[in-house]
Amino acid sequence: MRHFTLHRPARRNALTPALARALAKEIDAVAEAGETRAIVLRGAGAHFCSGLDLHWLQSLGAMPTITQLRQGLGDFQSAVLAVARCPLPVVAVVEGTAAGFGLDLALACDIRIAAAGATFTSAFARMGLVPDGGSTFLLPRLTGPGQALRLLLGGETLDAERARAIGLVDEVAEPAALEERLGSLLAGLAAAAPGSVRAIKRLVRAPELGTLEQALAAEGEAQLQALQGPEFRRRLESFTARAARPEGA
Repeated sequence: MRHFTLHRPARRNALTPALARALAKEIDAVAEAGETRAIVLRGAGAHFCSGLDLHWLQSLGAMPTITQLRQGLGDFQSAVLAVARCPLPVVAVVEGTAAGFGLDLALACDIRIAAAGATFTSAFARMGLVPDGGSTFLLPRLTGPGQALRLLLGGETLDAERARAIGLVDEVAEPAALEERLGSLLAGLAAAAPGSVRAIKRLVRAPELGTLEQALAAEGEAQLQALQGPEFRRRLESFTARAARPEGA
């Protein structure tokens, strides 16, 4: 088994384009080598992934170019596509926060195991943005349109049990039992015939790949408009001001 860990704990493992692209390349390389049975994706420290690192957006200046934004979105989306296209099963282990693009990344995985204290939120609409990691396509397939729209539009935060109840995650384990439950799952995958595992994933997921790619393209165009809009800029400034405020102020 191959384990990949998003390792920016000080930023709750928020993703930059470079980190997303590096993850995609690593997944592609493991898939091509064909020397493992499954991939495990998790976050360092107490969280899975808090989404896009807004500090990266701020680093582009007040008026980033379309080229900069499009390149960044392409890098982020490459990680989702690498997971979906990978012939090996990809298991997301979600602890702490899975928010924004972090939620999208978990949704792209084949199996999701959550710690009992994990939380899930889309968060895009609260920032004046739209999902750009495929969740407008992937989430309704798991939860149904109503639950998906409630999460995407309302920006509510789901606890792990609620996420399991609506089909967003497959299993919830107490933190002390999480590694044991993961080990049991991986042992089952290791015991299965490798050719059968690859064929089954292909048969289950191949029909959705073309539609996922279309969804990512459509989300990307909508996100480019949102990123240049005044509503997002206003909310980003407010977020930045709150983040810079001294604790307790």
